[in-house]
Amino acid sequence: MPLRNCRGHAASQPMMVRTARLEDTPQLLRLIRDHAQYEGGRATIDKCVLERLLQVEEPQVRILVAESDQIAGYAALTTDYSLWSGAHYGHLDCLFVAKEYRGRGVGQILFLKVREEAHSAGCVRLEWQTPDWNCQATEFYRRNGAECLSKTRFVLQLDAG
Repeated sequence: MPLRNCRGHAASQPMMVRTARLEDTPQLLRLIRDHAQYEGGRATIDKCVLERLLQVEEPQVRILVAESDQIAGYAALTTDYSLWSGAHYGHLDCLFVAKEYRGRGVGQILFLKVREEAHSAGCVRLEWQTPDWNCQATEFYRRNGAECLSKTRFVLQLDAG
């Protein structure tokens, strides 16, 4: 199914998902900040940190972008270890689609690629969180076979020194 632009016409280029590259930094940084703002937060990552992440051979986070004419969305995948299962699992740290691309399957192709990447990395499951007020995201994940586990999320800021 071809993706359509805002007026319902087929997009000029097909949507593809790939690993983020250094030259994506400006668009990616804008999307990261838009994502944080959408969720009522603030992204503190800066251009230099993002550039370093995109240049290392084995980054701490795998950043994927969906693009056609421009970057339409991104997803970030990390891995962690579960003592309960004795296996690695994937953590979908972020999945965000720019407003003008929502409802056109961009989130779906990003999500499927993250699942594939986590599976290829030997992960036995994929976990993530979304704000409880984000009903569209909740329904999207349920349509993709996810179940919701109720937990309370805690955050403790640590000094960098």
